[in-house]
Amino acid sequence: MDSRFLIVFADILLPMIVGMGLRKWGLSREILRLIIKANVVVVATFLSVVSFWSVHVTWELLWLPISTIPICFIPVAVFYALEKNRFSDPRAQGSYMISMMLGNIGTLAGLCAYVLYGEIGFAYVQLIAVPQILIIVLFSFPMGQYYYDKWAHTGESGKMEIHLKKMLLTPNQLPAVGVVVGLTLAYFQVEKPVVVSSLFTILIHVSAWMGMVPVGYDLNLGGVKEYALKLWPIFPVKFILLPAALYGMTILFVSDPAIITCVILASAAPTAIFAVASAQLYGLNVNLAESSFLTTTLAFLFVLYPLVYWFVRGG
Repeated sequence: MDSRFLIVFADILLPMIVGMGLRKWGLSREILRLIIKANVVVVATFLSVVSFWSVHVTWELLWLPISTIPICFIPVAVFYALEKNRFSDPRAQGSYMISMMLGNIGTLAGLCAYVLYGEIGFAYVQLIAVPQILIIVLFSFPMGQYYYDKWAHTGESGKMEIHLKKMLLTPNQLPAVGVVVGLTLAYFQVEKPVVVSSLFTILIHVSAWMGMVPVGYDLNLGGVKEYALKLWPIFPVKFILLPAALYGMTILFVSDPAIITCVILASAAPTAIFAVASAQLYGLNVNLAESSFLTTTLAFLFVLYPLVYWFVRGG
């Protein structure tokens, strides 16, 4: 078996286990916050610059950020058409919709694309992941507030203020700046030093660990068991409907097999940790979001990712 295939498992599951161990050991939550900050502001920004430095800008690439819209909003349409009454508690409804909507595109799908296609694959997926941040701020967070207000029977969700400047103009958005810097370097054909690529190879794994250790630290396995079987509709939406729909759309605009595969990986990405963060931030059902995150992540790792890997590698 190709050792590269196992990289994704090592970089996702092991740091989650380490995170759970660090919680029992009593590691300070403040240290976890510093790890998250360093990953987003420093490491992820570097990875964005270097990966997009390798990209040859074409018209086909424009489809990648556009594809974020159906990836995020087809699940929302399914939720309102078929699933909005699955849970009676509005806090569970909100967590369920956001868990179905948001995918772990930047970390997990990005790592899979890197294993398959190197720096370019990682960059392709980030072109889909970056617009999702805007959707989280403009749609997911307001919907979290809406469902909390619905539960509280305040009827005052209209009073919620979204401070776009405060949310978007922060150091946490530096990876998006890295995209622009990397594309600029690629456009002007600036030669990339070998040492930069070597450092990228190391830091992409460091970034995955820095991102997943805090996830394991906060994971509540007891809550996961409570909802594991109740969330089954998320699986056909994320792993059948979205990949099929996005494949059909993508081949209309794109001929590059690598781009097509990256779109499929992004569309099938399991529930994002941002879904858990949204539930925590707005007082929704955190256990439901954590259950969706863990169960869909395991399904992606052990079913969908191997299928895509062996298909691309020729069996």
